[in-house]
Parts: sequence; C-alpha cells; structure tokens
Amino acid sequence: MTKKILALVLCVCLTACLLPGCGGGAIDQYDGQDEAAAGQEPDAEPTPAPEADADAEEPAGEEAQTDGEEPDGAADEDAEPTAQPTPSPEPGLGSDAYEPDTVVATINGQDVTWREYYYWLKYYVDYADYLAGMGAFSYTDGWDSSDISSERTNADVIRTSAWDNLSQFRAAEIMAEELDVSLGEEGPTKIQQAFETDADSMGDGDGACSDDEADAFEDYLGEQFVDRPLYDRMIQASLLLDAVFQSLYGEAGADLPDEDAVAYGQAQNLMQAKHILLMTIDSETGEALPEEEAAQKKELADQLYAQLSAVADDHEALEELFDQLAEEHNEDSGASFPNGYLFSDGVMVPEFEQATKALEEYGLSEPVKSDYGWHIILRLPIDPDGTILDVGNRTLLRTAAANSAMMERLTETVEKADIQWQDDFEQIDITEIFGGR
Repeated sequence: MTKKILALVLCVCLTACLLPGCGGGAIDQYDGQDEAAAGQEPDAEPTPAPEADADAEEPAGEEAQTDGEEPDGAADEDAEPTAQPTPSPEPGLGSDAYEPDTVVATINGQDVTWREYYYWLKYYVDYADYLAGMGAFSYTDGWDSSDISSERTNADVIRTSAWDNLSQFRAAEIMAEELDVSLGEEGPTKIQQAFETDADSMGDGDGACSDDEADAFEDYLGEQFVDRPLYDRMIQASLLLDAVFQSLYGEAGADLPDEDAVAYGQAQNLMQAKHILLMTIDSETGEALPEEEAAQKKELADQLYAQLSAVADDHEALEELFDQLAEEHNEDSGASFPNGYLFSDGVMVPEFEQATKALEEYGLSEPVKSDYGWHIILRLPIDPDGTILDVGNRTLLRTAAANSAMMERLTETVEKADIQWQDDFEQIDITEIFGGR
C-alpha cells in the first residue's frame, strides 16, 4: 500500500468504516486523544482471564470479527502488505481534473477547494484498493457495483467517506470558535513540531528533523497534491479537536458526569461482574484435573455459595464477603481487574455471559460450570471509572463515553452547518477521476 501522508494519517481523529458489510463511510468514533490521554494503557497487555481463551489464534465472539475501522495511523506505516492494491486498468484525470483552488463546496461560507477534497477522495480510493488487494472484497463492476457496502455503490462509499472526514475536520474549527477555544501562541509551534515529526518519521526516524528530511517531506506532500497550508490547517484542526474535547470533558473525559458514563455503558450492553473461579483444569497444561480433585472443587464451590447466600440480602456485606472469599480461593488470573470485569457480548465464555445476563445488580449466581471450572458470579452496577475488557487494549468507560459524546457533538455540528455544493461535485464521477477498477 502506498504510504499515506504520515501527518494527516497520524492526526486523523475520526475513524471511517470502509469494509464489506459495513455501512461504509460512516464516521465511527472520536479518538483524537493520545493513548495516555484517552485512558488507555498501551504498555500493559490485559491479563488474560480464563474466560479469554489464551490459546485461541483469534479472540472469541464479536472481537474475533474485523470491525471495519479505517486505519488512524497507529499501525506500522513501514509494514508492507502481502498483496498490492488492485491496479487501475485505465487511468483517470487525477488531481489535474480541476485547478487546486477550484471551490467544490462551502461550509458555513468557508470554501472547500478541490485540493482538499481530492486528498480525501484519493485517500479512500487508495484504501479501498488496498482492501481489495488484501482480499477483503473484489470489484465486480468497478465503482458502480456494491462490493464495499451492500447498501451503496463503491463510488458512493468513497464520496461519503471523503466528505465525512473532511467535514468533521471543519466541524472541529466551528466548535472551537463556538466554545472560544484556541491553540493560543503555541499553535504555530505545535504545527511545526508535527511537521518535523512527520518529516523525520519518513526519514531516518532518529527524533531530529534535518533540512534534507524537511525538504523531502515537502516534496512528498506536493506529490500527494497537498501544499503546506492545507497540511497546516488539518494539523491545526486535529489539535483544536483535542482542545475542544478537553474543554468539554476534561483530560481523558474525567469531567464527564457519572450518569452519562453509566448510560453509555448501558447503551453498549456492558455488564459488570466479579467471580470466584475454581479451576477444574491445570492452568499450565490445560488438561482436566483428576476426577476426585475436580469433585473437590465443586464441593468447595457449593460451600462458598452457601456462605454468600446467607448474606445475599445485604449488598454491602455480600460484596465484602465475596471479596474476602475471592482473595482466599479465586484461581482466576485476571488480578488486574479487582473491581470485576466490565464487558460486552461475546467477550467472556458463553456460560459466564449468560449467567451474568440472568442476574440483577448484586445478584449472586449458583456455581456455573464452564470449560475452565466452576464460577460463582456477583453482578455489580456499572462502574463509571471501570476499565472495559476488550482484546488488545484497555479503555476507561468514562473515556469511551466522552469520545462518543464528542462524536455526537461533531455530527450535530456538521448537520447544522450550511453546506453548499458547487456544480456537480457532490456526485463527482469517481471513474473519471481515478480510472476504472
């Protein structure tokens, strides 16, 4: 896959859906914070609980499926794909179709030029070709078929994806003005730092941008039909988006009210539960324990359940005793989740998930058998500061809720904006510009 403009990819805080089965081009989530600010712990791998099959080549449930998120620059830009993008059998007009400063639309009276719109169109054409080259889908009838999305033509997906991202960047500027948020005197310095970082990343990556690297990056931008003013504007919009986010929700969403975080968790069908696991398999070999030893585990599970049932009507006493017994007997390796697991459908083994769903808050399950052993489950209210159990990362619920709220604000801003298309640019002929497929 041809390398994208590093800065623009790295600063893209908006994720677009572009895979078969997806709506295609639908902005999915705001994710403009860096990993630390977003409440993630990138350096610590989630402690694999028995419920997450450590031996599986792919995570279980919905997490095993490709989610269709457009790369946001976090992936290794130097990695070469195993397959090349599908080549165009016939050339298109490309960026030369119009003069760079041709106005294709206005947003609240501000011009959108062909240079900016073409960048995003090309971005998604290249990405679609990459996916096709990797076998995610096949072009059956060029841009007029519905291979990327069953609901729209390939050309519609490209146009929508491009405009969604472009307009969301403009929405960041509009929101910043409405909220009186700015980058202040440090703005130009931050933009220049971003330029130098990207130039160095495309060079030797030693952390210092040389004059040669800066010149090479300028040339690269030109090859991509991006001039420095457009580059700077998009970097600025990305920085403004982060500033707006923090103005509204605080660092990593810390200022988001508890009730909003909980409501988001409920809307996402998240469940929170603690459990005591008595394993009936050897944790190292995965082999079943001898029958007599396994029977002892069941007997102990029944005893623990009886103790907990005796105080089940007193929520505080129940949780206190549950924690005490868990400390003494729990054989789960998920020690990094002391407040229990916060998870969605398809993350835990089916027996655990189904038993949790059947419980009310502070409900206690009888011993539940899974392939790992016997679970005693205590369902809890959703913790607004809980960490969502997911494969590959840990995200604070409050942060995820704030990101979602931010995306809603961005979407509303775009919907309220006065968008005026010029000529026929809204339905631009993708084949004419980028050739057939």
